[in-house]
Amino acid sequence: MGPKETNVCAGDHEHHICYLHSKGKVEEVEKLTDNPTVTCSICLVNANSPDNVCSPTTLGGGFQYSHMQYSKKIICESIVPDTGAGKKKEE
Repeated sequence: MGPKETNVCAGDHEHHICYLHSKGKVEEVEKLTDNPTVTCSICLVNANSPDNVCSPTTLGGGFQYSHMQYSKKIICESIVPDTGAGKKKEE
């Protein structure tokens, strides 16, 4: 079993573009970015709704998802692997 993922976003993160992108759900993300009204202040992706990003801000200065959709890069540090560091070792 791989490392557990935790997020630092207070919202419904499983519906955010950065989370969906990290899971390879490109088609779903394309639907959430085809008519943008906001930009995420963290990852700078333009989104249709504030509900689609971790930190919505006024539209502008962001980028279209199509510019990076085939990148494997995590576009936001809201998804970080839980490596178990800092946990007490069980004996």
